[in-house]
Amino acid sequence: MARLQHTVTVAALDRCWFEECAALLLDVVESTRTGPDGTLLEGGEPVPGVRLVKGRHLRAGARYTVTQDPAPPTPGEAPQAPVETLTIGIREWRRSTAIAVEQRVASADAVGRVTLRLRTPDRPSGLEARCTLRDPAGGFLRRISGRARIDLAAWWAAVAAPAGALPAARPPVSARARHPLGRADLSIAVRPAGDGARKAGTDGRKAGADGRKAGAGAWEVGVTVTVRGRALLRPPAALVLLLFRVPLKRAFRQGIDETAARWNEVVEAGLPSPEELRAEFTEAVVTRNPGEAGPG
Repeated sequence: MARLQHTVTVAALDRCWFEECAALLLDVVESTRTGPDGTLLEGGEPVPGVRLVKGRHLRAGARYTVTQDPAPPTPGEAPQAPVETLTIGIREWRRSTAIAVEQRVASADAVGRVTLRLRTPDRPSGLEARCTLRDPAGGFLRRISGRARIDLAAWWAAVAAPAGALPAARPPVSARARHPLGRADLSIAVRPAGDGARKAGTDGRKAGADGRKAGAGAWEVGVTVTVRGRALLRPPAALVLLLFRVPLKRAFRQGIDETAARWNEVVEAGLPSPEELRAEFTEAVVTRNPGEAGPG
């Protein structure tokens, strides 16, 4: 078993800004309509490649196809094979309680499904995700499954806790990936950073030019990853992890530090207002190249 752990300090994000943006993005999605010409935004702009094929729009049981055309080939390269059509189903759509969607993946490289469930979408309190993927060609080692949980209510409670408060019984963010060769667990804990704490990639200056967008102060975020071999593979897996423990730790810490530095750079540069974010989201949906990006 290998256990990797690292803690960084990042700029805080304002809860009201986050929840207002989430509500506005849902407003954009719910303003869409469907018809013979596909899916249209409120202003009549088409959403490329998205078509309702079953049920009522944004109701439980609705099913959509998302056609992804291949990206144009670069000069001198052979054209890409057509990308398979994705299928997205609505399991639940109630902004007061939960939104749950399922995406089925079927391509030459992978077959499986991904499900997402957002609790109390108007004021998000949690997100759950599950996935199963396998190689369509078969093979015992060519499959993986995973699940993740983000308890947003617990996160906001943790960052608002007074100094010296005991941490929650379980971290607000956790994930697990399973493979025939082993299992990996991720947990992320958070608490308010102490006065004078220096944020990754910064000189310790105050986060954000707009206090409404960047939260006051900073957060101390602890990331822990545990990797275990399974059954008879545990001894050789343990040996490999022992031999590569030092480079693994170095790469792990470097990845966390770089992610934190990018977060701080974005937050401290000034985040867009909810209305600006809504406009950017709408433009991205309309101009999306189906060959370069997934749904949404």
